[in-house]
Amino acid sequence: MNLKIGSNDFKNVHIPLLWGSRAIVLDKQSRVSIINLESEPAVLEVLGGNPAPGISYRLENDGFQILDDHGKCLYYFYAKPCTIVGEHIKLPTCQIDLDMIKVGRSLFSNNVVHGFGVGILVSESGLVLGASLPPGLAKLAA
Repeated sequence: MNLKIGSNDFKNVHIPLLWGSRAIVLDKQSRVSIINLESEPAVLEVLGGNPAPGISYRLENDGFQILDDHGKCLYYFYAKPCTIVGEHIKLPTCQIDLDMIKVGRSLFSNNVVHGFGVGILVSESGLVLGASLPPGLAKLAA
């Protein structure tokens, strides 16, 4: 997959931004989609900055919550600026802007990531720029 997120270029990368088990991708109009890769098949949770069809969610001021099967908030999604905030998912906040990707306090701008399974990997133990695909995730079709 070749994709630009903010000012970062991801070339020949399977997943540009992996937030825990969620692949975060942008379409050509810079609309965000989030795909949960925990189960087979993968589940689309956010499509073009909106809740994906069939997903449990709750509207919030300026955004929405993605809910699990029991109605617990997994994370908050805000479209402007694109921000993903973990609730039950304990990961650093991720913000995508026109010129950067911010994860927690780390700022990624003007990077080129080439030939990795994952461009930016965000996990409970930290961040990695250029990583292998973690085992056990569903495949993400390009």
